[in-house]
Amino acid sequence: MSEDCIILKKQMEQIIEKKKVYPVYQPIVSLKSGELLGYEALSRISLENCSFNVEEMFTYAEEFQYLWNLEYICRKKALKGARNDIGKKKLFLNVDPNIFRDERFKAGMTFDYLKRYDISPENIVFEVCERTDIKEITLFQKTVNHYEKQNYEIAIDDFGKGHAHFNRIFFLHPKYVKIDMSLITDIDKDCVKNSYVEGLVKFCHSENISLIAEGIETKEELTALIRLGVDYGQGYFLGKPTKALQKIPQSLKDIIRENNA
Repeated sequence: MSEDCIILKKQMEQIIEKKKVYPVYQPIVSLKSGELLGYEALSRISLENCSFNVEEMFTYAEEFQYLWNLEYICRKKALKGARNDIGKKKLFLNVDPNIFRDERFKAGMTFDYLKRYDISPENIVFEVCERTDIKEITLFQKTVNHYEKQNYEIAIDDFGKGHAHFNRIFFLHPKYVKIDMSLITDIDKDCVKNSYVEGLVKFCHSENISLIAEGIETKEELTALIRLGVDYGQGYFLGKPTKALQKIPQSLKDIIRENNA
């Protein structure tokens, strides 16, 4: 193992052992009413002088076989941090596909476990992220059915990037599909992106799937997405990730409602 690799592994071990991560929450907003659907729980690193960013952290966690431990810490902190303010809103939790069907994950997401944080399964949406491909699809479908029967909901994250394509919609039939930022940036100026998202809206609505646009950074992008009929939005224009669960300002609600008039 190279010296650089040893340093990375040591830092990863420090993050796990000392729980050097903390949650932030980004609002997900209705593009019909301007009201909150809920929040996505994201993780940030609190280890000083860390050599990698959050996205790289999960890559290294998998490489050094700490992914289960890292996701457990992130998930537990996210639930604890949201427990007092989540109310009836949704809490979106990122989950690696292959961790999702782990028996330890099932044991850690029981009703009794959530009861500690006064959160109901109806509040939880598992975002199946695209870091890794899904292995053993039939078994994964059974796992999804297991959670849906307990009133959890499923979202496909980063649609249009990596492994997250139509095949995941076909065999998961999620409640939500999150459109990757790469398809949202400058959508108000890009005819190809416009047409693609328009078709995706029609398809998902025919299947009773709600669409969430990620990475909305301008009023123009927001306006284009409202016109296309996208259900929900997330991004810096709607609210940056913060440690506390934030409210939606009236001025933003007014913009959304005016564009729906």
